[in-house]
Amino acid sequence: MPGSTPGQVQTQIDAAIESDGASGEPAADADPVEPVPDCAALHQRAARSGADVGLLPVLCPGIRLDHSQLRRVLLEVGSAAEAATMVAALDRDAELQGLVRLAMLDHASQPLPAELLDPATALLTPIDDRILASVELAHALLREPELDELRRTQAHALLARIYLQALASLGLRAGRPLPPFARLLAGPALFHGRSFCRFYWQRRVAGLERTFADTELELLALLIDLENTPHAGDPALLAVERQRTRAYLESSGPTGRIAARARQRSDAPVLGTDLLLPFVHELDRLFDHGFIDLALDRAMQRGSATGGYGLDPLAAVVTEDLRERDLREYERRLARRVERARRTTPSSRHVASSHALEPELPVEWPNPARVAEEAHAWLKVAHGRGPDFARSHARARVVRTLRWRPDAIHELLDANDDVVRAHHDLLFALLDAVDDGALARLRPRVAGQWPPGSSQTSRDTRTRQRFALATRDALLHPR
Repeated sequence: MPGSTPGQVQTQIDAAIESDGASGEPAADADPVEPVPDCAALHQRAARSGADVGLLPVLCPGIRLDHSQLRRVLLEVGSAAEAATMVAALDRDAELQGLVRLAMLDHASQPLPAELLDPATALLTPIDDRILASVELAHALLREPELDELRRTQAHALLARIYLQALASLGLRAGRPLPPFARLLAGPALFHGRSFCRFYWQRRVAGLERTFADTELELLALLIDLENTPHAGDPALLAVERQRTRAYLESSGPTGRIAARARQRSDAPVLGTDLLLPFVHELDRLFDHGFIDLALDRAMQRGSATGGYGLDPLAAVVTEDLRERDLREYERRLARRVERARRTTPSSRHVASSHALEPELPVEWPNPARVAEEAHAWLKVAHGRGPDFARSHARARVVRTLRWRPDAIHELLDANDDVVRAHHDLLFALLDAVDDGALARLRPRVAGQWPPGSSQTSRDTRTRQRFALATRDALLHPR
């Protein structure tokens, strides 16, 4: 609070918490959209809802946070650069600091070991300098072009176990959407886990049999959690590994091994690839991530395969997806691929088969319209005439709500009312942070109102975007 020392702020916060807890009545809405006038009110809200906990270190520096609060702050960290800013703040919490240092691949303060830790028997949590030194050694080995298959398999196995156990140490509930920090760790976990399983199956390594079996099951469990997590704004490695790991687990070998283990372990939860979202969700994710050619390949593969969905039903689904995402230029490419597939497959596989295309299922995370509605409500608070702290808090909530949801930002820009236009600078900055600048997303950028006093570079960029959009609409498709 302006004019207060950190000690005075903490005293007022403690008093507010005591008065809040004395009533003994839970709030009807733990996270209402309303102005927050000062740090005491913010801390009071954070005690009831996790949405504001991550804003405490930013808006109220110097406030004491306990382990539970620091953990909730950490779960909202979604990039290695952001994680690096938390290292000093976690000096008194070695467990959480170790997770942060793993996410940012921090260098260990001790020399690298001569040999890798045994992934089957070594204690890999909590993350400390001993573990970080082994992580650094494993990455150094994997960069060697002449590395033999045995050590490559062991290095991937060690890294897979470290990342998977780090995810388990976060204490997240199974089947729920993963927070940003878990998604940051999930990319390397999937990559090294899949690589380890693939190399191990090509050449067995003594002592890693149980590790291999456990890793395949844990990869499936992680992928099921990711299927319940919004994919917009995924880190690059996770965007790639979501698909590669799904393709690996859905192949006949892993599917059969996982089913056999499930029959043998009656006491464990039954996991199978049938728990993954249907194929139409996979296509949606590939289109949203910009993997257009891969989505077309997958559609043709699943449509023309024996016992597949049929070419015509999948061509209709893909055409609808392309038009919904303003990707008309790919329709001609789709038509050529469908025609080529028709020439090489029996006519019985062209139409709908006995294996009908599964419908879309409801997902666990809020849709873009709901997220945009929440962000719009906070923008109204930021646009009001309240205290400076309340408006800063409202803008921070907008950032927290939208920073990993570019789909919701586009939804909000489509509203284009006075409140949205007044905050175009913030919305476009958020979009630039996670958007790849694809041609398909030019329309809202061109329609948006640029802030007054834009630089010459910004005006040149806007001119190029207008030209690119015009050529897209004329189906000239600039490269």
